[in-house]
Amino acid sequence: MTLDDFFKQIGYDTSNLRKGHEAITNYMNWYHGYVNEFHQYYIYNGDQKVHRKRYSLNIAKMICENFADLIMNEKVTITLDNEESDRVINDILTKNKFNIRANQAIEKVFALGMCCILVSPDEDLGINIQFITSNNIFPLSFGSKGIYECAFVSEEVIRIGLDEKPSLIKNVQVHRRDENGEYIINNYRFKSDGCGRLEPINLDNLPFEIRTGSRKRWFIPIKTAIVNNIDMESPFGLPIYANSLGTIKALDLTYDSFTNEIQNGRKRLFVTQDALKVNSQGFRNAFDPQDVVFYLLDGSFEGKNSNNYVQEVNGTLRVEELRTAIQTHLDILCMKLGFGRNYYRMGEVLVGKTATEVVSENSDLFRTINKHENPLEAALIEMVELIIYISKYFNIFDIQEPSKITINFDDSIIESNATKREQDRLDVQMGAMSLEEYRMKWYSEDEQTAKNKISNIRNQLKSDIEAVSNPNQSQNPNVV
Repeated sequence: MTLDDFFKQIGYDTSNLRKGHEAITNYMNWYHGYVNEFHQYYIYNGDQKVHRKRYSLNIAKMICENFADLIMNEKVTITLDNEESDRVINDILTKNKFNIRANQAIEKVFALGMCCILVSPDEDLGINIQFITSNNIFPLSFGSKGIYECAFVSEEVIRIGLDEKPSLIKNVQVHRRDENGEYIINNYRFKSDGCGRLEPINLDNLPFEIRTGSRKRWFIPIKTAIVNNIDMESPFGLPIYANSLGTIKALDLTYDSFTNEIQNGRKRLFVTQDALKVNSQGFRNAFDPQDVVFYLLDGSFEGKNSNNYVQEVNGTLRVEELRTAIQTHLDILCMKLGFGRNYYRMGEVLVGKTATEVVSENSDLFRTINKHENPLEAALIEMVELIIYISKYFNIFDIQEPSKITINFDDSIIESNATKREQDRLDVQMGAMSLEEYRMKWYSEDEQTAKNKISNIRNQLKSDIEAVSNPNQSQNPNVV
């Protein structure tokens, strides 16, 4: 049977997802930097078709890397207002190498439109956090509020028996709701023939069914913060460059011309047989036969150049024109992506700008980044809440419910931290912000730690003032 047959057996029709997965495959090719229908072409030279491979900038990959580094970098922190709970959660994230893997996952979100975070109990890690990309996601029921039920497919190559060859194994995990609206997780395992046909096999150590006892889903979808205008009914997100493929094609066309211009415009030296003459007895090579700058002619140059044994040909390179064309396409691409002006520049280094100037020039980028941070922030908060629930449900960790979960994104790349901090200092002076809020924001402390630090600082300051005001008292504590 096929995957579609399996889903029909358990009561779901996934044929409507075929169009979405085909689109994801196409986006995957652009992310890899090679699309056969575009990057393979031929030129007719008057005699035959000469097949060529078009050079690619692979700009789609660069775009996704840049967005991931701007949004989910190593400076992003997750803070709980309870010190012990904060320590446990961040220990779980560290064991799962969350910062590194989350950055990679967000890059794939921008490349393919969506990923899902799966949270589950684990013998080794306590809590296991997985990231599943959209090509392995099968939404089973969805609506205006998002995806309600979903299946996730993963592949591995294992040796089932000692004497058998390695086999391709597909693991399918289905998250669905029962009649009470509580989630049930079922695991299935299949042996694949590599052509789409599946054969059920034993689960080994995997449990067949997990009853979560909750209406809270154990998967968290993350999508790009743009509307899927290509397929409005699709549950999948849209890659950030999906509406810029025309510009990406134009860039690759121009870059291909740029590269071919360099190759075709190289110096050539055409030499005649006479150039090889050594004496009246015959010929021998006067030039290195491995040097491709020389081209040997059968005849000789006629007319005015009859005495010339070597003629030099230098191709005129249109480097500046093509460079301008590439930069024009980059400017259009930046505008369509929401990067603002001057994000991608060829051969220019912008220096000497103040933080205010950088923020002003990158106002479009700042708004774009904030736009994509909003759904990611909601997803990360949902993930932490799910970790807390699973920890309690399976008695893995004793985590106290926090009253506040804060996701601190790193906006210093496009907005000056010094400027923001100075503004917060002014807010504290005028009473619009408390000292506790200031320390929690800038020192990444929970509320109780911030209060204790402020209390210690005030007590120390009071002691210092009293010591200065009463110098004799510090020498003789019995003097009143």
